[in-house]
Amino acid sequence: MIIGSRTLAVLISLCLLILGGSAVADDEKLDAIFVDALSDFLKSQNAATAIEEQMSFSAAQHAFGTLAAQGITITEPMQAIIIDEARKSIGSKFSDDRFLADLYAPVYAGELSMEEIRELTAFWTSAIGKKLLTVNPALSKGTFDALQEASAPLLLQFQKNVDARFLDAGIIDQP
Repeated sequence: MIIGSRTLAVLISLCLLILGGSAVADDEKLDAIFVDALSDFLKSQNAATAIEEQMSFSAAQHAFGTLAAQGITITEPMQAIIIDEARKSIGSKFSDDRFLADLYAPVYAGELSMEEIRELTAFWTSAIGKKLLTVNPALSKGTFDALQEASAPLLLQFQKNVDARFLDAGIIDQP
């Protein structure tokens, strides 16, 4: 018999809970405990704030793209309305840790045990985890900038190579 990773994760978690002295009556209770742990994990990373912004931005970009595709010039007042409405209609839904935990639980349960979620939460609430959350934007920007700087000299040769191959393949007449 083949069982899925979610089923396996639930069975292992159930066994661990029983062996640990906690009796869980059914999968629904186990799922609630897992979702609570996942909610704590998401809170420890302040994930809802980032996801709220990401989803709001995505919705606004979609609206801008739809208007632009219709040939409509987007004015500053239109931008303000779109961004405000994206935050209210879309972003606010994703600003709730519990909503996100409910949404993400099946995904996380398929990959991580409850104990692993708790260990990750412990890390993100530790001094080094909190520091990493604080410095992560600077690290991300710095590493992105380093990659850009390292790749810039390669781009000219890359373009020359592409042009040469297009020429050889008869796709273009001249670069």
